[in-house]
Amino acid sequence: MIPLYSGSSGNSIFVQFEGTRILVDVGCTTKSIVTALEQVGQSPQNLDAILITHDHSDHIKGLDVFVRKYGIHIYATERTWYGIRRSEKKPHASALDHIIDAGEPFYAGKVKILPFSTPHDADGSVGFRFFYKDRSMSVATDLGYFSEEVKNAVVGSEAILIEANYDRDMLWNGPYPWPLKKRVDGENGHLCNIDCADAVCYLYRNGTRHFVLGHLSQENNSPMTAEKEIIRALDTQSAVLGESYFLSVARRYCPSEAVILTPYSDKTGEQTVLEVADNTTETYGLGATL
Repeated sequence: MIPLYSGSSGNSIFVQFEGTRILVDVGCTTKSIVTALEQVGQSPQNLDAILITHDHSDHIKGLDVFVRKYGIHIYATERTWYGIRRSEKKPHASALDHIIDAGEPFYAGKVKILPFSTPHDADGSVGFRFFYKDRSMSVATDLGYFSEEVKNAVVGSEAILIEANYDRDMLWNGPYPWPLKKRVDGENGHLCNIDCADAVCYLYRNGTRHFVLGHLSQENNSPMTAEKEIIRALDTQSAVLGESYFLSVARRYCPSEAVILTPYSDKTGEQTVLEVADNTTETYGLGATL
């Protein structure tokens, strides 16, 4: 899993399971997405599917041009398709369009994908959990709160990209107009650092060991602020950064390091290897059987 871009300026995530390559959201220009893919050694022509979480512009900005240029199959909920249609400037081949439903798994190649409803102010908004062989990872952003539906969908994921959008003090003391502050902090807005930390602790107790913080607000958060809150919370779980769990922040304007889960066992058969893009390798013990 490689976050290509993350934040209100645009979101896109590349996910690969052996020969199956998937793009989650196309929230930047086609040129930007192609550049990011090339930077991580990928080509848009080799994509098997595009998954769209919801129809806000920071998630579909480049979709119209991208799909007409490269002809990739698109998967989105029916309500999200209404928004996609409104943003299209020219039609593309209808055979590329697929309607999915929250709670109903589907396949891209041999990858099983579970879309799940997310509490956000976009009709049909979803996150995604990916299953391949015995591995699992999730993408869960644009969450007003960590709902039971989201919790049940992602629990047990080995790795997750989860939203840490804003710091409450920064938001309420910042430059946003009052209605926008209320929207961001509402149950259909975004996930704050404190609520993200609570979610991360729950997931950690249930086996998740790699956390990528995504969709950070440029005005109301910072990577250091978000990381500090998550680390503080995980300290209460006797978790040790770099040993029992791993934490990173998805970059706003360029690809982040990759999360790569590959099978590995020591003599006890209780470990997994996590390789990251800088070619370092870290090992951690799994806290749950998947």
